[in-house]
Amino acid sequence: MRSYRLVLLFVLLPLLGSAQFKNLLNHLAEIDSTYLVSYRNDVTARFYFVSEEINFGVHPPSGDHMLIYKPNNDLKIGFDVFHKWWRIGLAVNNPFAGNDREEKGSSSIIDIRLNAYGNALALDLSIQDQSGFFLKNMEEIYPGWNLGDEFPPWNPGDEYPQRSDMHIFSLGAIVYYIHNYKKHSFKGAFIHNERQLKSSGSFIVSPSFVYLKMSSNYTLIPLFYTDAYNIPEDEQLQSGKFLTFGISAGYSYTYVLNKSFYVSLSFIPGVFLQSYKYETYAQTIKGSNPTFLWTGRSAIGYNGTKFYLGLGGIWGFKNTRLDIGQSNFNYDMNQIRLWIGTRFNVPRKR
Repeated sequence: MRSYRLVLLFVLLPLLGSAQFKNLLNHLAEIDSTYLVSYRNDVTARFYFVSEEINFGVHPPSGDHMLIYKPNNDLKIGFDVFHKWWRIGLAVNNPFAGNDREEKGSSSIIDIRLNAYGNALALDLSIQDQSGFFLKNMEEIYPGWNLGDEFPPWNPGDEYPQRSDMHIFSLGAIVYYIHNYKKHSFKGAFIHNERQLKSSGSFIVSPSFVYLKMSSNYTLIPLFYTDAYNIPEDEQLQSGKFLTFGISAGYSYTYVLNKSFYVSLSFIPGVFLQSYKYETYAQTIKGSNPTFLWTGRSAIGYNGTKFYLGLGGIWGFKNTRLDIGQSNFNYDMNQIRLWIGTRFNVPRKR
């Protein structure tokens, strides 16, 4: 293995240093100045609020009320700095918001995100490790539930059933290739070290993958639910590993008013292959099947010469559908972000 890596290194290093490779990078950095203005050499800083909606849902065969598990996480506040190719930032839970631990339990969440935004290519990498969930909509699907004695043994006084044993790890990456990158900018809509002056759109091609590992001490489907919907034992998910990968193709468009106000929308559906290995009460099941996923991005805001503000989000990325028998399970991670920021010049050394 080490010899293989050394051979690969010696092959790639001359390529990365070659004039042809540098010319390719320079070509991909070219933009149409009548459509885009680059602030790559400035420092771009912003303060933001971010809300993430993370759900693990169970849909019964009949399509009636679904079980929705989610971690107990608050609105976060953060600060980012961008300069040239690098970004540094920190986000923490909002100290002014309570997260109702008595009613919803405690959750442990590690959330790491890496982003690289070029002109033609953009990369989003996300790593999440979460433990401790609560059942969000129990009263809706089973009124008066806390007066009974159901399995698992939830406390009768709890407002929400809690699953401290439930753990989910997910790793996802998506690459965007922006065909019309000289006139259309992801950076201008989402990180603002670029500014779009005129309306434009572009076809987008996005290879991506999602790896999901989940575990619990007992089935995620409570007894009353299996009885109500006649869910067999071989569909009562307890733990599993799921790898979903494929390619998407769609379109992104940004409407610009007065060179500063903008609305950006992207919709990128795709076809994927999912391989899985999961455990139920009855057995361990392995296999693979095709699936359909989509990614949506949107933003609205003001991007001026020095200051900018906006509201944006991403939907669908890392949303994973797990078909098990007649039931299906969904892991959803959606994000909404509100930001305000500025740009300033960096003195250059003489």
